[in-house]
Amino acid sequence: MSTKKYTSKDMVNEFGDLTFSDLLLMQREDEGLTQVEMASKLKVAKQKLCDFEKGRRIPSIKMAATWAKKLKQPQEVWVQVVLQDQLRKDKLKLKVLVAS
Repeated sequence: MSTKKYTSKDMVNEFGDLTFSDLLLMQREDEGLTQVEMASKLKVAKQKLCDFEKGRRIPSIKMAATWAKKLKQPQEVWVQVVLQDQLRKDKLKLKVLVAS
C-alpha cells in the first residue's frame, strides 16, 4: 500500500482510523527501508523509531510535520493523525481535521 496516493480521508475510508504508528510503518515499508535506514533518514535513534512504530510513543506535532516534509508527505495528514492519537490516548471521543 502506498501512502503517496492517499489523502487522510481516503486512508480512513479504506483502512479505518489510522494511528501514527500505522502511518509511519506503512511509509517505511512503502519505501522499502529497514528501521535503521528510516531512523537515519529521520535523524532519530532506531529504538526511538521502533517505539513510534509500536505505538509506545506519540511524536510532537512539530516532529510529525518535520518528518512528513522529509518524507515528502502531506504535513496535514501526519499532523492530523498525531492529534487524533493524542485525543484517543486521553479517551476523548472527538475527531480532528487539519487543513492547510
